[in-house]
Amino acid sequence: IGGHQMAFDQNERLLAQLRSTFLVESRDHLDAISNALLRLESGAADGEVPLILELALRAAHSLKGAARSVDLRSIE
Repeated sequence: IGGHQMAFDQNERLLAQLRSTFLVESRDHLDAISNALLRLESGAADGEVPLILELALRAAHSLKGAARSVDLRSIE
């Protein structure tokens, strides 16, 4: 049982570290999404719209994948 508890504790510490990293990275993804939406709202040129949408969707996809990797299902 002692070995199982030690492995569990190590896994919990690793998950806490990963969630800390996720928190930092998620801010970057949310900033990218927000900036893209603001660019669209401010009247981006028609030719820029597909690129801006792609950037926003990539950031959202990355955020979703990162959330899944740290078991944050509510963000998925």
